[in-house]
Amino acid sequence: MPDLRLAALAALIGTLWVAALWHLGITTHPAVLSWRRLARLRGLADRRPLGERLGDRLPPLRRLRDETDVDRLLVIAGRNETAGGWVLRTAGAAGVALAGMLGLDELALVAGSGSGFPPALALVLAAGVALLAYARLRRQASDRRDALDRAVADSLPQLAAMTIHHRLPTGEALLLLARCQRDPALREVLGRDPGGHARPGAAGPEFPGALTAWSTAHTYELIGIAYDVPAFTALGAAVRRVTERGLSAQDVYTGLARATYAQRLAEARVAAAQAKTLIVIPMGLMIVPVLVLIGAPLVASLAGIFAQ
Repeated sequence: MPDLRLAALAALIGTLWVAALWHLGITTHPAVLSWRRLARLRGLADRRPLGERLGDRLPPLRRLRDETDVDRLLVIAGRNETAGGWVLRTAGAAGVALAGMLGLDELALVAGSGSGFPPALALVLAAGVALLAYARLRRQASDRRDALDRAVADSLPQLAAMTIHHRLPTGEALLLLARCQRDPALREVLGRDPGGHARPGAAGPEFPGALTAWSTAHTYELIGIAYDVPAFTALGAAVRRVTERGLSAQDVYTGLARATYAQRLAEARVAAAQAKTLIVIPMGLMIVPVLVLIGAPLVASLAGIFAQ
């Protein structure tokens, strides 16, 4: 019989050879190669990672990448650490848990109290520690995203009052409202760029458009995309209608606040309806002890009768 390992090795080498030829562009037309070099020199080439480019063509892959992007979750959660640092710290905690479980197993063997527990349990514990760290990061990012959404939505009525007749620019008005809020999430985000990094040269929270060439509307839209906050995206569109189309700021911001509160009211009604359904389960479980107390003597009596 032919050796399957040699066939698999030959297939692997052939695949690597074809991939190398494709990467070097051996089969690509010289005009295309010249255009790619010119685009890189002029800054017109798409320099995004391969995962982002594939995500633009495959929406499921993009959603998966967004859900598992640790760097993005760290930015949304407001934690000043890199993805590599978080991975190393999580791996260290999982390693400590693994070493601790294996040490306890060795102590049980030395003490002669049996085989202790299966070593696979230590791997399960280490994986559980890593999953808990990831779940905690996702929870922090979700809570901060919801806090930002509420902060922007709650600022809309005051923003409409402060920007009436162009008394105050929208960016400065939102920054003043952010400084008055107890939760510092909005104030911290306004002091960062849409990528989540602190702005150079800014001693404190600054207006997002002050240090860049972006307009206020474009800045808010970028923040909404980077932090996945729909309220920022809607506010950017509202600012664009005010600045570019000349609509009344009071009418636009008031209408946006009314639509936002209507959506929140609808979500609250849905949550209340779901709570009514879920509360039936604990109420039903509360009846079980009563049924046991009532039925236990009857069952014991019947068992005694049939035992005679």
